[in-house]
Amino acid sequence: MFEEKWQQLIGRIKDDFSVLSHQQKDGEYEGEKVEEIVFQGPAGEMKLIRTVKPRVLGEKTKYSNRIGSTTAIEKIYSDTETVDTVKLWREQNGEWSEVDVNRLF
Repeated sequence: MFEEKWQQLIGRIKDDFSVLSHQQKDGEYEGEKVEEIVFQGPAGEMKLIRTVKPRVLGEKTKYSNRIGSTTAIEKIYSDTETVDTVKLWREQNGEWSEVDVNRLF
């Protein structure tokens, strides 16, 4: 259901504002997808970033009791559930600063 709302939001941005760039790429973590749209809004240049990644179900620690051995943490990801994160950024004086969306309402 969130995917539909995201597509509606992207459609409204493309209809109402001048889009400077729109790209999708793989994130830095396993299974992570990042979608970024930069547009010229009423408050200047804005960037909306959506990150979708699999939900972490747990962590498994692998270790040995031997001296000098290392430990490793293996994360267990869900095959069906995802976590969506959306952040809004605004350009000010050549730098991107995150907009606190809770203060807008």
